[in-house]
Amino acid sequence: MKKDNILIFGIIIALVIAVAAPFIASSNPDGLESAFFGIFGAKEIHGSELNEDAAVAAEEQVQEITGNTFSYAAPFPDYSIEGLAKMGEALAIVAGTILVLLVAFGLGKAFSRPG
Repeated sequence: MKKDNILIFGIIIALVIAVAAPFIASSNPDGLESAFFGIFGAKEIHGSELNEDAAVAAEEQVQEITGNTFSYAAPFPDYSIEGLAKMGEALAIVAGTILVLLVAFGLGKAFSRPG
C-alpha cells in the first residue's frame, strides 16, 4: 500500500471516529470536572445531577484559595455547537480533528528534511 493511501485511510478513520464519538460516548462522563464538583459537594461522586449553586460556590472557593481567576471562553464549550444537539457535537469534534491534522501536517512539512 502506498504511503499516500495510508495517510488518506488514516484521515478517513479519524473523521469517522470524530463523527461517531458523540453518539457512542457516555452522556455522564466521570472526568476531571466531575471529580472536582464531587469533591466540593456540587454533585454525587457517582451521580450525574449537578447543583448549579454549589458548583458556582465551589469555583469561587477555589479561586479564593488559589488566587487564580484565569478564565477563557472556549470556542466549542462542552465539545458542541449550541443549538445543534448531537450533530453540533459531531461537527465540533470534526472541526477539532481537522485543525489538529492541519497543524500536524504543517509541522511535518516545516521540520521535514529536504529531498
